[in-house]
Amino acid sequence: MKHFISIIVGAGIASAVPLQSRATDTFFFTFGDSYTMTSFDVGGTQPTAKKPMGNPALGTGTTTGGINWVGDLTTVNNASLVLSYNHAVGGASIDNSLVNTNVDDMVTQVGVFETTYSEKPASAPWSSENAVFGFWIGINDIGWAWSSNEASLLVPKLMARYKALAEQIYTNGGRKFLFLNVPAVSRSPQILNQGADAANGHAAWVTAYNTGLKAMVDDFIASNSGTTTVLYDTWNFMTKILDAPATYGFSDATCVNADGVSCVWWNDYHPGYKYHQLQAADMKLQMQSLGAW
Repeated sequence: MKHFISIIVGAGIASAVPLQSRATDTFFFTFGDSYTMTSFDVGGTQPTAKKPMGNPALGTGTTTGGINWVGDLTTVNNASLVLSYNHAVGGASIDNSLVNTNVDDMVTQVGVFETTYSEKPASAPWSSENAVFGFWIGINDIGWAWSSNEASLLVPKLMARYKALAEQIYTNGGRKFLFLNVPAVSRSPQILNQGADAANGHAAWVTAYNTGLKAMVDDFIASNSGTTTVLYDTWNFMTKILDAPATYGFSDATCVNADGVSCVWWNDYHPGYKYHQLQAADMKLQMQSLGAW
């Protein structure tokens, strides 16, 4: 069966108007950390056509000052109905047994999916054809590990665990996958304020992680038949923004503003919702193979 993989080097910004409706709705299951979380509660209000994020209210529960990329791809940058089931937890790593951040890791998040949604309940009657599984993880693995661990030793362990988690979803029937690599957070105010040595060391770890992720995704595709897979390059997109912030309406590459709009950064480690809008619009251009975009 044919496989698809895309390495994305986004540049364009699409109009914030949904495209002409397509026939198939999409169930969007996401996993990750604070760059992804919307504080969705699996025991709360479930996604519906009128309220596709389920809970909480759109634009709340994020670390952007507003809507993040998941909300944008669910409610604006989509061509047909998307229902969002977002398991991401702020501060999460891939596996606390490898990098312990003391919050629910992606192992736990996938476990919650299996307990709550793998049997395709009435609240999420998904199928292999209409469900997309998105993963954006690694920022905290790097943040907690880079200064005291060798990337050449730890990254392979992280990738093996990551692949096993994706394969759990595959075993449960998932066939459409979206992976995002780690963005250029070495250029965030938090890391830059630690000095050049820290920024360079962190950046080297990001490179090693993203290289490992690309190899893992290639291996995942080769090992699991019938997948449609997109690997989106957030590092490249964020680098474009930080290299030319004025082009995208930001004053500079390092300012921080809690309004989520004036600066790239909402706080010293998280971009604001305007950045997320730009990234989501760029992602949509490369996600048509996954169904709703």
